[in-house]
Amino acid sequence: MSASPNPSQDVAQKLREVREEIRRRLEVPSGSSGPREPERNGRARAILLAAAIGTASQRPGLAHRLIQMIQRVIARMLDWQFRPQREFNRAVVESLDELHQRATEQCARSERLEEQLKLQQQSFDETLRQQFAGIQENAQRLAALREYLDEQMKIQRWSYDGTLFRQGNALQEKIMGLVQNELRLLRQRVAAQARAEDVRLPTASAGVSGKATSIPRVDYFHLEQHFRGTEEEIRRRQNFYLPFFRGRQNVLDLACGRGEFLELMREAGILARGVDADADMIGHCREKGLEVVQADAFDYLRTIPDGSLDGIFCAQFVEHLAPEIYTSLLSQCARKLAPQGILAVETPNPECLAIFSQTFFLDPTHVRPIPPAQLRFLFTEAGLTRITTHFLSPASAAWPLIPPLPSSGIEADKQRAWNDAVAKFNETFFGGMDYAVIGYRPGSAGTNAEVPPA
Repeated sequence: MSASPNPSQDVAQKLREVREEIRRRLEVPSGSSGPREPERNGRARAILLAAAIGTASQRPGLAHRLIQMIQRVIARMLDWQFRPQREFNRAVVESLDELHQRATEQCARSERLEEQLKLQQQSFDETLRQQFAGIQENAQRLAALREYLDEQMKIQRWSYDGTLFRQGNALQEKIMGLVQNELRLLRQRVAAQARAEDVRLPTASAGVSGKATSIPRVDYFHLEQHFRGTEEEIRRRQNFYLPFFRGRQNVLDLACGRGEFLELMREAGILARGVDADADMIGHCREKGLEVVQADAFDYLRTIPDGSLDGIFCAQFVEHLAPEIYTSLLSQCARKLAPQGILAVETPNPECLAIFSQTFFLDPTHVRPIPPAQLRFLFTEAGLTRITTHFLSPASAAWPLIPPLPSSGIEADKQRAWNDAVAKFNETFFGGMDYAVIGYRPGSAGTNAEVPPA
């Protein structure tokens, strides 16, 4: 029988192999989630081998049993030598077991940390995605806001430019108005210096040859601005005459004043010119580009050939004249008209009692009101035909009418009598404050003028 190898050397060699195997298996590769199954098996083998130190081998057969008995005897004899080794081995195994447990726990913590990191990464990615989407949305809003602001700036700039343009025009018009007013005042001062403080003036503000009376000098332009009404209002009233003068080409406005009628003629394409003795009136008309002449009305009519005019307009003038003067004026106007030429004369209506309490005596150059019947008669005496009278500017537009008496609580006859008296009073007091008499020179018309029926 061959001698058996040294059991101590075999055990030591086995122990070294176990240690190397454990060390190798405990080295967890990168990306591993924890100890693998072979490592757990190696740990179990290490525990078994550590416990097998000092024990006999378990092989069958008589010789082996004899060897096992000798090994047990030797093991008991060397127990004092193997005890430290066994304790060492147990301590190593316990240490390895503790290391294994810690490695397992570390792997579990690593797995949990990795899972948390994955969740945090996902949350971070989602946050970044949302923030990026928000940034894109904000960028789109900013782009839209910028376009809106650019558009608003354009609109504001256009509005600002338009406002500046309108304000510039308004300022220019205001400056021109101030300049014109200063020119008018300058003309007045120059005229006043050329006259004495108290002069004898003709009774007609537009200038007529005739009887003169001593009256104080008045600013007639300012008087009309203050009492007669605005130019826009007068043009609106004088629109009434357009149908009568439409189609005529040689019209004269006697005592044209501020030129409202001449402006209407120009807008209608009718050739018309005016005459007035007041320098302020003439200057104002020329500033509006109207054709006017500063002259005495009678003197200017003498320069016009008979039968050469197809229209004469005269508003708010004859009441400034004495009866013999305006009678002569109407006769001269009739001679200057061509056949079917029209003469229109407007003056305050004395049949409307309101003019005496409200308007007529505001003008110190008024001489006397002319009744409508008298003016119609003078038109007939001047040889005019198809004479019509038109009442204008009703007083009821400015002052309220007296209402009729209601039917309740009064006898019918008394109520009817009262209401008739109220109607008569309203008609007398609140009728037309002005009237116009219109007549035509007889004969065959030599123009394309439209002649309204009488």
